[in-house]
Amino acid sequence: MSLLAVPIIAVLALFLVLFTSTVLFFCLTKLKNKIILLNMEVQGQALLLNELQVSNQKLQQDFDVMAESSSKLAAENAQVSQQLEHRIKKLQHQAIEQQQLFTQWQESQGQDKFYNRAFKLAEKGAGIEEIMSECELPQAEVEMLLSVYQQRIRSQ
Repeated sequence: MSLLAVPIIAVLALFLVLFTSTVLFFCLTKLKNKIILLNMEVQGQALLLNELQVSNQKLQQDFDVMAESSSKLAAENAQVSQQLEHRIKKLQHQAIEQQQLFTQWQESQGQDKFYNRAFKLAEKGAGIEEIMSECELPQAEVEMLLSVYQQRIRSQ
């Protein structure tokens, strides 16, 4: 090898080392910058995660309050519903009683109507046969009504 070849090789080697060092330096700088950016992103994500956890806790507390309120309202609604059902049954029972009383009253009014008509016919001077056919009453009842009517006239 020639004497000149050694310094050229040394210069080339030095140049190669410098070039490689420069490339590695730039690569390391880029990686360092990326690491810094990733660390900043991780910190941002950590802050966001912390905010989300705080929000989640707040929402959980709100949910717990609403669930408790909802269960209280459900219990109150159940109690009111039971009271209303009891009142409805009571009112239905009263309605049935009123219907029965009304039916009894109607039935008694029907009989009273026949007796009142019989008294009016007696006042007009109708006989037993006419009152029996007009009022659909048996002969014994018509005779009793006429007897009561005549006693009223005598007592007046």
